[in-house]
Formats: sequence, C-alpha cells, structure tokens
Amino acid sequence: MQRCIDYIRFNHESEGFQLSDDDEADIRAVLDKDETADSLIEKFILENSLTNNDYVASDKDFNYYENTRCLYNFFSIKDRDRLREIAIYITSIRTAELMLTPIDGPFDFDRLIATHTHLFSDIYPSAGALRTKTAAKRTEFCRPEYINSSANEIFGKLRKDHFLRGLDRESFINDLAYYMGEVEALHPFRNGNAITARLFFWDLVFIAGYRIDWINIDPDRLLEADICAIDGDYQPLIDVLEDVVYKK
Repeated sequence: MQRCIDYIRFNHESEGFQLSDDDEADIRAVLDKDETADSLIEKFILENSLTNNDYVASDKDFNYYENTRCLYNFFSIKDRDRLREIAIYITSIRTAELMLTPIDGPFDFDRLIATHTHLFSDIYPSAGALRTKTAAKRTEFCRPEYINSSANEIFGKLRKDHFLRGLDRESFINDLAYYMGEVEALHPFRNGNAITARLFFWDLVFIAGYRIDWINIDPDRLLEADICAIDGDYQPLIDVLEDVVYKK
C-alpha cells in the first residue's frame, strides 16, 4: 500500500501540491476497501458546495472558458487554482480505485483513453476526448490531426515488443524511457496527460515484473527529461529511471 501512497504523493508534488493527512486517509480508505471512491467523491462535492446545476452541455465543452485557463467543467469553475485543487483530490481517489481494480485489456491506446476517462469524468465533460487543438511545452506536441495515426504506430510497436515483458533491467529501462517519451510527445488530451500516462505505465511496469519508486523522483528533473524525450533525446529519462526502477 505504501508504494501506492508514495505514487499518489508524487502526483501531488508534480502538480505543486502536498498530500494532506486527511486526503491520505481517504486514499487509504479506498485502498483498504473501507470506503468507495464514489462515496468519497460525492462527500467531497457536498462538503465543498460543488454543483453541476449550472452546467449545460455545449459545443464549447472542449475549450477553455473565455479569458481563463480553465477547461469547461461540470462545476462551472473559472478559477484555475480552485479547479486544480478539486482535480488533484478527485483524480487521487480515482487513482486509488484503479490501483485496486485496474482497467482490463492490453496496454493499447484504448486503455490510455479509458484511464483518462476514469480519472477525469467526474470533472470534465471532455474526459477521454482527443485533443483537437495544437499544444506545446517548449516544443510542440503531436499535431491533433496525427494523434490517431501516431498512437497506432506507438502502441502497435509496444504490442510487438510484448508490452516490455521478459526483458533484463537495462533493456527494460531503455525501452520504457522510449515509450514514456513517445506518449509524452503524443499528448493526446487537452489536459491531464501526465497523470494519465503515469498510471498507464504504473500498470505496465508492474505486469512486466518491475516497479518504480516514484517517491524518489525529483518532479523537476522528470519534467526536464520528458521535454528532452519529446525532442528525441531519451538519455535524461533513462538516467531518471536508472535510479528508481527495480525488479519486483
């Protein structure tokens, strides 16, 4: 259980948050099966006076509210800091739920989409929808018109590589860095790409017979390594993984 908590703690830190004692207690309650994710999220929504009564579905659901950096959401929240606080709690609870009951099926693009949907469908009507606008982080991510074809290539190759099973540690780390970098460059969703990809690879790494000690990763170092990987330089990401990947 502690590795699950450490992973979620890393997600918090990578988003600029600290995992509070109360939130950790809720996550442990899900992992211990003392509470359901649905019940905790419903309680959180009530306690924080969140409501979707003002939400009306529209063709703007995949956009930001005007003059904000807030994606259209069920709570009609236009304050970015507030929305991020809500999202980090809800996605943490959904992450714990998926750690207990992972998504079935192969490690393909459908699984990545299903992961994003599960993590964010309490918050955004666009959860699981592919990005239709350009996006960049110092360098441009995959153009939206090429997301599907690029995903088919990436995940088709991953399938041919047997989802990285049966590899020695050095080969595993090298290949894992490649696929993590490729999915980072794909950046298929409008938001929530990093947390979605990390959970996808959490499951893949486990099934392949390894583990990642996320708590020992410096979020800033990982960010820089991800940016290098987008440009095709995987060595910084390999160096990060060398320090934290172990056989189970």
